[in-house]
Amino acid sequence: MAKMLLIIMNEDEERIRMPLSFAKNQIQLGNGIRAVFWGPSERAMAGNDQLRRECSSIVKLKACINSAKKYGLESKLFQDLELIPVGEYISRSITEGFEAITF
Repeated sequence: MAKMLLIIMNEDEERIRMPLSFAKNQIQLGNGIRAVFWGPSERAMAGNDQLRRECSSIVKLKACINSAKKYGLESKLFQDLELIPVGEYISRSITEGFEAITF
């Protein structure tokens, strides 16, 4: 089983949907997938309720608490994403054998 951590930083909706489609296919193949939104992608997620719901149905989503605070998005993102310190999460995931892929 492959273990992948998708780090999604892009603000473009299509570039957010692409890795999540990839995640859905990988989950169906039995691979371990984690996904985290960081920085500009959090602005896109906060501004699009439908996108957040679509993404949440694929994988448990996490986002950077520090970026959310910086952009003033905590209350919007808190509804559908788990806000965490992303740096620690990435380090822990790599230690646990997950390969980081950025989008």
